[in-house]
Amino acid sequence: MSADSPQVFIVGKIAGATNFTHTSLYVKYFFRVGDHWKKISGQEEGETFQSTSQNSKFIPLEHPIDLNYVTKAVRGWPKLLVEVWEVDDQGRNSLGGYGLSSLPIEPGEYQFDIQCWRPEASFFDKLIGAYPELVHRDLLFSGESRFGFKVESTGNIHIELAIITKDFHLHGVQISHRNYLNQ
Repeated sequence: MSADSPQVFIVGKIAGATNFTHTSLYVKYFFRVGDHWKKISGQEEGETFQSTSQNSKFIPLEHPIDLNYVTKAVRGWPKLLVEVWEVDDQGRNSLGGYGLSSLPIEPGEYQFDIQCWRPEASFFDKLIGAYPELVHRDLLFSGESRFGFKVESTGNIHIELAIITKDFHLHGVQISHRNYLNQ
C-alpha cells in the first residue's frame, strides 16, 4: 500500500466491567479487520491483567489500546471481540462471556459498552461452576452460525476509544454521517 493510503488510528482503553457474577476477572481481546486492511503498529490481540473490586458494580481494567491500520477499502472495518474470564474465590477461571462490537466508522471520541453472553449452562455445569466454551471463536463473527444457539446474558465491558482517520479524502471517501443528514 502506498504512503498516502487511508489510515485508521484506534486509541483508547478497555476501561472496566460491570454486572458479572464474580468481582475478579480479566479480558482477552481480539481486533479483526477485512482482507484489504494491514496493521502498521499496535497489538491486535492481548489480555488485560486480572482485576478485583470490592464494589461488584464496576471492576476497573484500564487496559490501553493503540492501533494503526492502513487500508485499501472501507469494507472490513475493525471489530472488537472480547472474551471475559471470571476468577472465583478458589482461583478457578470460568468463562464470563463473549462480546463483539463493530467500531464506530466516524472519527471522534466514543464511550460504549460491549454486552456479553455465554453458552447456556446445564444444571450440572452451574453446580460445579464451569460454563461451556466455544471451540472456534470464528463462530462469533458469523451471525448465521449462531442461529438457534442457546445463550445467557452476562455483563458488560466498558470501552473508551478515539477513532482517527487519515487520507480517506484523497481517495474520494468522506466518512461522516452528518453529511448525509444535512442534505
